[in-house]
Amino acid sequence: MLNVIRLLRLTGLRDVSIDEIENAARRWARHQRSNPNVRSSKHSASFFVYVAKKWLRFAGVLKEAATRRPQFADEVDEFTRWMTEEKGMAALTVRSHQVKTAQFLNWFSERRCSLAAVRLRDVDNFLIFKGMNGWSRRSARGYADALRAFFRYAEQRIWCKPGIAEGIMSPKLYVHEGLPEGPHWKDVQRLVEGVKGNSTVALRARAVLLLLAVYGLRSGEISRLLLSDFDWRLETFTVNHSKRGGVQKYPLQREVGDAILEYVRKARPRTSCRNLFLTLHPPYRSIG
Repeated sequence: MLNVIRLLRLTGLRDVSIDEIENAARRWARHQRSNPNVRSSKHSASFFVYVAKKWLRFAGVLKEAATRRPQFADEVDEFTRWMTEEKGMAALTVRSHQVKTAQFLNWFSERRCSLAAVRLRDVDNFLIFKGMNGWSRRSARGYADALRAFFRYAEQRIWCKPGIAEGIMSPKLYVHEGLPEGPHWKDVQRLVEGVKGNSTVALRARAVLLLLAVYGLRSGEISRLLLSDFDWRLETFTVNHSKRGGVQKYPLQREVGDAILEYVRKARPRTSCRNLFLTLHPPYRSIG
């Protein structure tokens, strides 16, 4: 702090510009490099700027460069007042629509200089661009709703071509869209590890669970597996797919193969039925 005061030649609080701070920081860095007691002067200038700006901003005398007002800021402000004062919309909705509209207009201002030039394809391109960069359908729907409200107002004010608001389509949302596609692998591992013991039920359940978890097979595909589908010498097995059809050969993962062999040797009933997994009680038949 004392070095900031000394190098800025402050005899009292006065307005100080960023350029003045940076010039003083360069002098401070030169002084530090020439000081044999200073082990590292690499960050001397940046730390000087950091301390000076924080202190002078706190004191209210830092002259910061004025930030340029966005191109369509006036239109966003008027839209915000309309939502608040005329439509009486909730504060959270107003804020959400304001931010989303400003983002679109900032994006659009890099391509066009007038709202009169906006076309529906610009809105579509914006939503597509954001969708390709990580947006979910729920996020895209929120932006579509905000932009539809903005363009209804913009059309009333004759800022843009009519019909844009009516043409903005929101992506469809599904009731269970937010649910995960499947359990986490750690949860799957806990489920498999929870099947303990050497009973017929446990051995069969463990083998079935591993086929479901490791290969993502459907219940019908597992119920149709035959003893002859397994080539133990080549360590492969064949699956008749139920949904997409066709036959596919898979390498047999060791843990899955061990679980199936244990079931076959210790729990599978001796019967003429050639399906791999059988019911627990006679007459024995395929599960499923």
